[in-house]
Amino acid sequence: MRNPRFTDPLGSRLPAYERNILKLRAMQMLLTMFYAEELKRRVLDLIQTTDELWNRLKPGERPERVPKGVKNPVDKALNALIQDGAITAAEKVEIVALIDYRNLIGHRMHELVADLSTEQYARDLADFGSDRVREFDYEVVDRLQHFRKRLGELYRTHHYVSTISMNGLLFESAERTFLAEIKALKHKLGKLARARQKDIAAINAELKLAGTEFDNNDCFPGHPLHRYDNKRLTQRGAEICYRLFDSGRSPMAAAHLMDISVYAARKRHKTWAALGGARREKVDLEALPRRKFYRKHDD
Repeated sequence: MRNPRFTDPLGSRLPAYERNILKLRAMQMLLTMFYAEELKRRVLDLIQTTDELWNRLKPGERPERVPKGVKNPVDKALNALIQDGAITAAEKVEIVALIDYRNLIGHRMHELVADLSTEQYARDLADFGSDRVREFDYEVVDRLQHFRKRLGELYRTHHYVSTISMNGLLFESAERTFLAEIKALKHKLGKLARARQKDIAAINAELKLAGTEFDNNDCFPGHPLHRYDNKRLTQRGAEICYRLFDSGRSPMAAAHLMDISVYAARKRHKTWAALGGARREKVDLEALPRRKFYRKHDD
């Protein structure tokens, strides 16, 4: 049996919690792209510059292990670092994975934010476990910072030489700003997550219908008689929505129960308040017209 389509009460607008997660990911992706490119440059520079200097000082004693123009230079440079005992094979695997993650950001960024999408298509992909919805790795920036520092210290332990790069200086202000914003966002997300848990608990309590008048089939908020096919409420649906407000339920809870947007539920709430709120006179459901259903023929 096909599951009914879920209607997000907020529509296409993301709540504050999800919006701030996107901001955090965006800054981490920018830092990841810069750090990964610098890591690749540093790996190549350490081997190529050191081998070039060695050949100048002692010609013919050590062949260039990663000559310019060779295929897969980063992989060969990492193998050279392993040969020199500068890194381990496990560290090479992690460095390659970090660089591949940078490539994922560059070419398939949409897959790293799809889990936050309000689109039903993205929800379905996530539910089916599609590889087009990737889990975002929040540890990549920290691991890249670790390896940048690790490679930067090899001149002392393995006597590597390297060329001077001004890339870090040019990016320094942006990097400092991004890192400060990431720290602030993590703190903010912690508070938003706690508030979200309280909201979920409150909404779940409001969604319980057992033992109430809405547990009856005719009064069940999701009954087909209460909505047209375009999701507009019928007169019976409007009365049920008002009765939900009579019972103390919020517009958000009414939106979930009636399968409408929270914007529409808030408009109904204003109309309900204008009618007298909880003191209004209830309308007899049997006196209201019932919607008609028309048979759909396949061509």
